[in-house]
Amino acid sequence: MRLRRLQYKDKESWYDEAYAYEDEQGQVVLRYNLTWERTGTHFNDKFREQQTPLEEVETVILPSEALRWLPIETIPAEEIDTFLAHLNETCAIPQPGSVKQRQVA
Repeated sequence: MRLRRLQYKDKESWYDEAYAYEDEQGQVVLRYNLTWERTGTHFNDKFREQQTPLEEVETVILPSEALRWLPIETIPAEEIDTFLAHLNETCAIPQPGSVKQRQVA
């Protein structure tokens, strides 16, 4: 799996905020936390419409003083699940079933 991390800078240092990866068809998909809700959906649409390669994600989400893209990382197949679990936690990306719903009696 190939991916790139998008980092955010606060007053002190850089933090993993989101990431983009290539799915099985080579399409770039942005994974993001709830802060990016509408914006993340917009960027995923742009990646799909423009068929943006992973090497060019910074042409859609522009780097700035507070955002930067890291170089492409290649994750070995046997490490993907563990790597993504850690990265999803670091980026505060919600997982299926992570939101509890109140049951009505």
